[in-house]
Amino acid sequence: MVQKVTAMDLRAATAMAGQIPNVAAFCREQGISRETFNKWRRRFKADGIEGLADRSRRPRSAPGQTPAAVEEVVLRRRKELADGGADCGPQSIQWSLQRGTELSTDQIPSRTTIWRILKRHGMIVDQPRKRPKSSLRRFVYARPNECWQSDWTSWHLRDGTKVAIAGTLDDHSRYVPGLLADAGDGTAELTWATMTSAIGECGIPAMSLTDNGYVYTGRRHRFVAAFEANLRALGVRTINSSPYHPQTCGKIERFWQTLKRWLDAREDPPQTVQELNELLDEFRHYYNHQRPHRSLGGHTPAEAFAATPKARPAARPIPAPVEHLRKSVDTTGRVLVSPFNVHVGRQWCGHVVDIIKDGNHIAIFSGNRLVRELTADPSRIDQPAAHPYGPRKPAEPNPGRHTRSVSDDTS
Repeated sequence: MVQKVTAMDLRAATAMAGQIPNVAAFCREQGISRETFNKWRRRFKADGIEGLADRSRRPRSAPGQTPAAVEEVVLRRRKELADGGADCGPQSIQWSLQRGTELSTDQIPSRTTIWRILKRHGMIVDQPRKRPKSSLRRFVYARPNECWQSDWTSWHLRDGTKVAIAGTLDDHSRYVPGLLADAGDGTAELTWATMTSAIGECGIPAMSLTDNGYVYTGRRHRFVAAFEANLRALGVRTINSSPYHPQTCGKIERFWQTLKRWLDAREDPPQTVQELNELLDEFRHYYNHQRPHRSLGGHTPAEAFAATPKARPAARPIPAPVEHLRKSVDTTGRVLVSPFNVHVGRQWCGHVVDIIKDGNHIAIFSGNRLVRELTADPSRIDQPAAHPYGPRKPAEPNPGRHTRSVSDDTS
């Protein structure tokens, strides 16, 4: 009886079929088919013992394989995105190629094909602990300006100086209308300057969502922060996330990750706050107008922001042009908000104020302090000063005081 042998010995024994008295019994004992037996015998007759070695099972041709030139473009584009601090996953690479000119439309691989190319070249990093996106509950407001998320984060200049970056993001379109930096921690002045800049570009939102930081709200500590008081003067509803629950403001929290990765990729980090603000302007243009957003189906935030009519504050739902002005108060305590002359008081003479004009509604701020809020009377150019206690009431007669009458004179 033939003993069990190794794979190579089995092939050699099979090839030398003349020395095996019963081929059928041999195949049953070794667990092989007659077709396999005959295949090894043919190879031995053609190439000798070398013909019994393992051979590649790779097909001689692969008509559906991605051309090498296309793979080279995919790998080069991934490196460009990674070096620039941008998202460089398969979906981001595909959208980047669709907006470029290196490949024609029919040459651009699918997202799955790009993933396979990256995997084949060892560029896919497994993240087994990452939470699957299918487990997340998503919520998006239906219109631009329906809700803005605001927050600030810390950053450091080249020499280690700590700075703060404040931003505002539109919940519906992910458009970033305001992004500013200043030295130190996030201050009330910085957060409000970011908001006024955003309003000047995109109009007044219907709602504002922030965390519970002191610069945004004082509701947990029984005071009203200037940020929320100023927005309420503009007709904006202010709401806050639950304490210790940053997921409520998750869109802007995720935005900080994208921004910081982009800043980290700069070869020449900023040395001053001014240089950082210039970089932030560059990033904001890239993020809003050039970077496809996955949650928007590959559209940019600017495209999504312009695709739907904007929401308005509930107090003033009729659309009106919104203007953001910076002017000085004259020596008489007035400031020109064309076509109106608005009296704000002589104590503000020489102050440079921010003015937000929404139709006939006017709000004037000095820094983050509300100076005056009014709805202008369109029938008059000069808008009089507001009495601190409201309009004066006519004096009422005192019944306890003697008043002279005509009967007293004739008696």
